[in-house]
Amino acid sequence: MKRLFLSLVSLMLVMLVAPMTPVFAQTPINYVGINFSPITTSVSYNYDWSTGTMTLGTATASVYSTQNVLESSFSDPTPPDPNGFGTFFGTARPVQSPTGGGAVLYEQSVCGTGYPTCFSDGTFTFGGMVMYTLRGDTLDQLTNLQTDYFADGGASGSNCFGGGSPRFSISVSNSTGTHNIHVYLGTPPAFADCPSKTSWSSSGNLATDGAGTRWDTTQIPTCPVFYNTYSAAVTCADAAGYTINEVFLVTDGGWFGTNAGNSTGQTFLFRNIGVNQVTRFPQ
Repeated sequence: MKRLFLSLVSLMLVMLVAPMTPVFAQTPINYVGINFSPITTSVSYNYDWSTGTMTLGTATASVYSTQNVLESSFSDPTPPDPNGFGTFFGTARPVQSPTGGGAVLYEQSVCGTGYPTCFSDGTFTFGGMVMYTLRGDTLDQLTNLQTDYFADGGASGSNCFGGGSPRFSISVSNSTGTHNIHVYLGTPPAFADCPSKTSWSSSGNLATDGAGTRWDTTQIPTCPVFYNTYSAAVTCADAAGYTINEVFLVTDGGWFGTNAGNSTGQTFLFRNIGVNQVTRFPQ
């Protein structure tokens, strides 16, 4: 009888506790919540890090959302993986730092006619930089991923993180296809910071569990987890046989929140962009 009583009490506790599971455990707080067809830019440049020379490229890049999951794709420049080069696409380009110290990376995403109209009228813009440092390596070989960022322009209350942007996106492939692992900048779980417009901020090294649950592996079929850690993402990707194609630093959230409808949308500068031992801007 005593065992039966304890079993009934345990069952009651399970029934009481189960409904209290927080909703955001299933639905991320910065859930994109939209679907839109691929928006493609054919504007791209190959950048020679040794000379600072840009030449017109052949790469294209797309951003889209299906099943409320942000996705991006990139076609290689010609020739692919140019030695000593990176690739800029869309609005991305080098500019002079407003605080001194040489060139930095500029990226802007604008949704000038407002959300969701800009997705269909051709006014939505975005930009990114591609690095080929770890092509062919497994995810565990990525041990340093970081950048400094600076909010540039934007009206009061705009130019905030959001909509999954800005972020690093790591393109990985195995025998079943190509997918993105996203690594969001900002503060989890919302990743909706509004950085200072007067000083640089540092992401710190994101390729460590100390960076928190910012590794989004929802596109990996074997571990569709939004709030993942670095080590969990590595374990999942390596077990499934994924290798790295390229690493993106992307800004495409001009449609989100107070950024939408502003002429400068979501505009950021980046420097000290580190992928393992390679650091860009400075060259």
